[in-house]
Amino acid sequence: MSGIGKTMIKTNPVKDKLKAGKASVGVWMGLSSPAAAEAEGSVGWDWLLMDAEHSQIDFGTMIDCFRATQLAGSVPFARVPWNETIWIQRTLDAGAMGLVIPMVNNKEDAEFAVSNTVVSPNGIRSFGGSRLIPYIEGGDYLKWAEDNIAVVVQIETVEAVEKIDEIASVPGIDCCYIGPMDLMLSMGEKKQGPGTKHEEAMMHVLDVCKKKGVAAGLFCFDAKSVQMRLDQGWQFVNCSSDGGHLTAASQADFDSLKF
Repeated sequence: MSGIGKTMIKTNPVKDKLKAGKASVGVWMGLSSPAAAEAEGSVGWDWLLMDAEHSQIDFGTMIDCFRATQLAGSVPFARVPWNETIWIQRTLDAGAMGLVIPMVNNKEDAEFAVSNTVVSPNGIRSFGGSRLIPYIEGGDYLKWAEDNIAVVVQIETVEAVEKIDEIASVPGIDCCYIGPMDLMLSMGEKKQGPGTKHEEAMMHVLDVCKKKGVAAGLFCFDAKSVQMRLDQGWQFVNCSSDGGHLTAASQADFDSLKF
């Protein structure tokens, strides 16, 4: 018997874009809902990122969200809870094609993050299979993973900004992604935006990444902010979140009614 067929994966289109110097825009997913992932993915976003650090998502639900994302045609990403071996390896086995790894503050942190995404002899990732194996064109997941897993490290402390040159120089880092709120807290600042020390720090990260040939990214809350950041040269940017989109659409409808 034959079904409708399955979509085979040749490369990671998000990593392809970043390597080519192009922008890639996705959505941050915090509702822990496969239905939300399928709906957002169907819109056409490059990637959807399941937030396993600051949401209620459990591991089983995250896998279902990956499946829904893949079915809808977007690339499944996840932010792991920490720069930690078990979470990184399990999340990759579950089918993530890219990872955002929090609190990477120096060269050693960055090297450790990369090593957990690569099997021996070049890394420390142990291999127990992957949910993606049946979908990889050619069936060689290990070779595919070596070439296509996207590693995005979060820059969210004063130390990370000060050491961005060494972090961005670590082989295997595809993107340095600003965590704007944690960076602001680390700096002891209370304001963001043009003319602030916070903005100056973020633009320093962008400048260094451009010189190193590494993509830079950051969190954005709306399409206007995304476009401004893309025009500045940021490449890996999210346009709000599933919850943000839901609230904005609901608020717009509510405000348009008179009752």
